[in-house]
Amino acid sequence: MSPQTVITSLLLLTFTVFNAAAAPNDYERMHREHHGNQGGKVDQPVHPLGGHDEVNMPGLQGKNTTAAEVDELRALFTQHQLIRRKVEQLPNGIRTITETDNEKLRPKLISHVVGMLSRIQAKRNPEVIIQSPTLTPLFQMSERIKTQVEMTPKGVVVVQTSDDQRVVKLLKTHAAEVSDMAARGMQAVHERMHAAHHK
Repeated sequence: MSPQTVITSLLLLTFTVFNAAAAPNDYERMHREHHGNQGGKVDQPVHPLGGHDEVNMPGLQGKNTTAAEVDELRALFTQHQLIRRKVEQLPNGIRTITETDNEKLRPKLISHVVGMLSRIQAKRNPEVIIQSPTLTPLFQMSERIKTQVEMTPKGVVVVQTSDDQRVVKLLKTHAAEVSDMAARGMQAVHERMHAAHHK
């Protein structure tokens, strides 16, 4: 067994053991807070970009996310400028290289990547408030995705392929979305949500 395989297995095991379900009752409250509904009325129409809390980032909460997962997302968004990302387009998928020189951020980056791959394989969609709609069908069709993970000294390489061209298109779309978030942080999320709201 190669060192990369051992590291990947350990990360997957750590994620699985730690990933106890977060309190679901907080989800609706966090959703309202993120979308600016301060009055607590779920049926009150609000602008999807109103009331953003850029410190606590309640929009990073999901229906079953753990505190560790939210902390990883917060670190990745607040320090996105420290992340390098390269995407190679394959005929049947993508090859991504995501790295950072920051030694404190790197474990969170790797844990997030491996954790999300584990979730997709298990069809455990976290339904994070701000997540892209592209992820939902990827979770639904995860059995059609072949994934390979390799650790680098600075991060992680992920190759995802599929024989289903619908899945291939989704993989490429999501890879572009992640690259945009790595480059521009929350601004990329806000613009995507704004565009979706005004379709």
